[in-house]
Amino acid sequence: MQKALRWKALLDSRELSNQAQIARLERLSRARVTQIISLLRLAPEIQEYILAIPETTGRSALSERLLRPITRIDDHREQLRAFHGLIP
Repeated sequence: MQKALRWKALLDSRELSNQAQIARLERLSRARVTQIISLLRLAPEIQEYILAIPETTGRSALSERLLRPITRIDDHREQLRAFHGLIP
């Protein structure tokens, strides 16, 4: 999530002009950059929850791969329902 926000800031500030530049800079595929940036489609409440998880507890429990299907849901209320099914 932090990476997606950082990349968005770089794009918004026009330091980088597109995701292909991010991919080259980070040595990732453009597809991987797209997957990470898609986390920004999550409802704000979900983003806040993810960012509030202390790094020592391991954010990997909520991996990008696990969240990916939720990013494809347009309605934020539906996203929240799906997200609550993932967390204990």
